[in-house]
Amino acid sequence: MKRIWLKFLNTPAFILLVAMAIAVQTSLFNSHPIRYFEPDFVLLAVIWCALRRTFTEGGILTLIFSVMVESHSSSPQGFYMICYMSIFLGIRLFSRFFVISQFASLISVTMGSSIALKFVHLVVVYSLSLFSHQWRHTLIQLLPSAGMAGLMGLWVYKALDRFDQMTFKTERSRQLVEDELLVEEGL
Repeated sequence: MKRIWLKFLNTPAFILLVAMAIAVQTSLFNSHPIRYFEPDFVLLAVIWCALRRTFTEGGILTLIFSVMVESHSSSPQGFYMICYMSIFLGIRLFSRFFVISQFASLISVTMGSSIALKFVHLVVVYSLSLFSHQWRHTLIQLLPSAGMAGLMGLWVYKALDRFDQMTFKTERSRQLVEDELLVEEGL
């Protein structure tokens, strides 16, 4: 029974972890020189949802994360929703054609997704006719943000994997919960 409750509490706890990460990200990295090394914890959570959650659960979590990010920014409503959902759907499509089995390939996907996110930002800003000087800022931040995403991915993905194991959200844990239910029913 404990496993079922922990599995149920995985999603609210994951949302709470992302909320705390957004608070840390927006409060610690707000000055000019350190802003170039701002990690995007929400991008890492979106990648994790795209690879380790079902399509429905991951999509809903991505929408919740994007609303939380928009509440902490002055961007137009729907900006981050478009950006993060396009990354979520892109990674889901990418994982259909390519196997991401090793940890190094996951970090490469993270760095590529960080670069893709910056280009999605440019496309959305261009569609809003606000493109005049944004491309320079994006090119300056492109490589440092991809490097920070890869570096933070080293720790965040291991922590999220451990979190999923503790809350019985992994495939192996799912099988243990099903076996426990069968034993309780006497089958």
